[in-house]
Parts: sequence; C-alpha cells; structure tokens
Amino acid sequence: MVRIIQCRAGSIERFQRKVLSSDNGVRLVDILSQSTGCRCVGRALTSLGRRLLSDRTVPNVRKRAPWTATSALSIEKYSLDGVMVDVDTATLAGALGVPVEFPADEPAVARGARLASLADVDALPPPDIARYPVVQVWVEAVRLLCAHFGNEVFIRGNCDQCPFALAALVRGMEGWPTDIMDPELEPFAHHLLDYCTEATSQFLRLMSATGAHMLSNGDSAAGPSVVSPRIYRRFALPYEQRMAALSHSLGVPYALHVCGNTKAILADLVTTGADALELDYKTDVRLAHDLMKDSTVFIGNLDPSAVVALGTPALVEAKSRELIAVFGDTGRFILNAGCAIPATAPEANIRAMVHAARSW
Repeated sequence: MVRIIQCRAGSIERFQRKVLSSDNGVRLVDILSQSTGCRCVGRALTSLGRRLLSDRTVPNVRKRAPWTATSALSIEKYSLDGVMVDVDTATLAGALGVPVEFPADEPAVARGARLASLADVDALPPPDIARYPVVQVWVEAVRLLCAHFGNEVFIRGNCDQCPFALAALVRGMEGWPTDIMDPELEPFAHHLLDYCTEATSQFLRLMSATGAHMLSNGDSAAGPSVVSPRIYRRFALPYEQRMAALSHSLGVPYALHVCGNTKAILADLVTTGADALELDYKTDVRLAHDLMKDSTVFIGNLDPSAVVALGTPALVEAKSRELIAVFGDTGRFILNAGCAIPATAPEANIRAMVHAARSW
C-alpha cells in the first residue's frame, strides 16, 4: 500500500513562511488527506516487495516509475499542491532483519521478532538500511517526485518508524512492553534504542538527499494507548527529540505522527522539537490548539474511517470546517485525517476535504 498525503499549501515558500514560522498574522488553512491513492498501487508495491526480497536486487528506475507516476497523478487528479510518500510501517524493521510479510492488497507487515531476548542486542550487526531494496524504492520515489515537481509541489518524505516504535518491532510487541518495565533490562533497552536510532537516522539522511521539503516519522507504539506517559518520557521522548534535531541539522523541517488519544503526553510532544505533530482523531483538538498554536503545526485530525471512508461528502466537509474553525486564529494548521484513510474512501470525500479548505 502507498499512503499519500495531499496538502494545499499555495507554494513551498508560502508553506514555510506562514505555517512553520511564528507569523500568525496571516491565516493559512491547508488540506492534508491520507489515502492509498488507488488500489492498483498497493498491489504493485506488495508484488514489487516480494520480488525485491526474492532476487535481492535494487530495481531500476523503470520499475519504480509507475508508483511515482501514480503519486503524481493523484496530485493532479485532486488539484493538490503536495504529497507525502509513505510505503508501510515495516520497511525499517525489514532492513534490520525482522521477518516481513507482503500481502496481496495490503501494506507490508512485520511478523515475529528479530530478537528472542533483549540481551541479544549486542549480537546485532551494524545497521545498513541502504542495502535493503525497499528503502531504495521509497527514497527513489521521493527523488523522482522532487525532480519532476521542483518547488511547485510540497513533498514530504516519510521515514517509517521512530526508534521506540522500531525497537518494538525488532524485539516484538510481546516482549518489548514487559522488557522496558524491568530495571535490570533497562541498559539493554537503551542499547536497542540507540541501535534503532542509528537505523532511523540513516533513513532521514537518505531522504534528506532527495530534495524532500519535510521529513517525518511515526511513533504510535509510544502513544498512551500502548505505554504509560512515564514510559514514554523515559524511553521514547529523548529519541524523538534526537530525530527532530537531526532533521533540522540536515536543513529540513520535521513532522511526528502518533496514533491514539495523545492528551496525556501532548505537552511532551510539543517539546520534541518537531515542526509539526500529526495526531489521531481521538486527540482533543481544543487542547492541541492551546498547546501548539504558538509553536507547532497541528496536522489532523478527521476520523479516517467513520468520517472520511464511510461518511458522506457533506459530513466530511462539515467536520473539516469544524476543525478549521478551531484553528482559524493560527496559520499552524493542516487539515488531515487522523491516520491512514482506507483505500475504500470515496473520491468525493477526498474532494470534500479539499473544498472545505479552499472555500474557507
């Protein structure tokens, strides 16, 4: 599955000047929706993933072009100004040796764990994610889009998982949550987090070289629906801060995505240094407005299933306008679904999001 984020930003310069700066005098409302683009892209990518891992070869540009072309067509189809390129949530895990399954019409998923015991972290080979073919597909897609659109389209290159979420995949979700509760295993936990930090950092560096206008990661396994705020602050927040700092050192703005109701850690998320926080529909938008309006872009947060996928265009537009009204006093807002929109979402509903932003 290819997840596409589409945004209305007017121009790269306008986005950076009004959304990422401290200038709130000019209201800027953008649209960001997340979709698979079309189902054929998902089939093509999962098939490509299986082929790549079977023959261990990096595909040439001709093999990668259809995916990139579909992303470009998605922008033109909805008259949009931006795209976020995202493949799945298992690419970095696969690059680190976690078993990955490529379903026919769904995004790739990690199956099992790389480590049977957290104490085995010392035996892991140094990460070298550029050798993993799917990483090269992901990076080249962004490079081709940047070369095609230049500064006329805002392109966000997502870089899969933050260190905490990646560590959960490497160790396995059965073992990771209990391991980090054991004080005797904490040194091993931080060793694994440092290991995953290097892997995620490699992805950010590769993506920054493509010309992407923004980098991002996801860290949903660190959200309150999975771990406590105390665990988040001890094991996830410091590593999120490192990713944001790295992106800035590369000269690129940074966004962080977290699923679930983030109320309990929302104030902490603002301290990550991320230029934008992409938050789930369960998050209290008025609290987010109050905490973020002077420092951080809010990306969100329509219900991707009940509203965008299953609702009517009228409902989508009404809910979009409600969000726009909340953030109407700040330029730091991008209208978006709270998470990935199902591939079954009607085209009319995506257009309703665009219309709501452009007609405000």
